[in-house]
Amino acid sequence: MPAPGDVIGVDFGVPLGSEAGHPRPAVVVTAAEIMVCEPRTFQVVPLTTSRRDWATEVDVEADGLTAASVAQCHLLTTVPIQRMIDVDNYGNVGPVALAQIRSVLADLLDI
Repeated sequence: MPAPGDVIGVDFGVPLGSEAGHPRPAVVVTAAEIMVCEPRTFQVVPLTTSRRDWATEVDVEADGLTAASVAQCHLLTTVPIQRMIDVDNYGNVGPVALAQIRSVLADLLDI
């Protein structure tokens, strides 16, 4: 089971409108306390290499990413574990980037 901050591959399927789609890396943002219970779904933020300079984007680096990437916090998504692919190939964004992502999510959700 991935941990918070892990970058995993997720098959988002065929996108509708401007939602994330197709297989792509994403950052796990679900709390560690939840992930140890091996949930059937968890929350991720998709990554892209197409920077838009939006306030909802956070720069991320991880060992397995081959290009500069940004976390698209405005596309926070709940995915079932069956959509996970390439779980061990990308590494972790680290505590600073994860905290930045969670801060943007808190602002987006007004919490």
